[in-house]
Amino acid sequence: MAPVKKSNPKDDQNKAVEMMQQKILGRWNLIKFIEETKKGNEPAEVIENKPEDIYFEFFANGKVKTNAEGEEELSYSVKADNTLILNGFPQTITALTGSRFTFGNTASEAGTVYKQTYVLTR
Repeated sequence: MAPVKKSNPKDDQNKAVEMMQQKILGRWNLIKFIEETKKGNEPAEVIENKPEDIYFEFFANGKVKTNAEGEEELSYSVKADNTLILNGFPQTITALTGSRFTFGNTASEAGTVYKQTYVLTR
């Protein structure tokens, strides 16, 4: 009988990262950009932008091209805990399918919470 190969958590993590990386590759269109600002206990102010002709194109070499703020090339990487590091800033991946990619970030400053969400489709 062949020995049972034990699953190595590090290998599993690497596989998860590889699978996410493969799903992210290619061109995505930004269809929605949501900005939320919440001061203390006040209701959040939500601005929902519907950008036109904004894209992100992810390449296997860890580069992403975008025209979100003028034509530029940024770096990115993926981590096993659903984190996308985009140009040095951590983003949380909340959805990643063949046709939908959603990620965002949250920051706090002086009692105000800022949240940005990017919704992309193919």
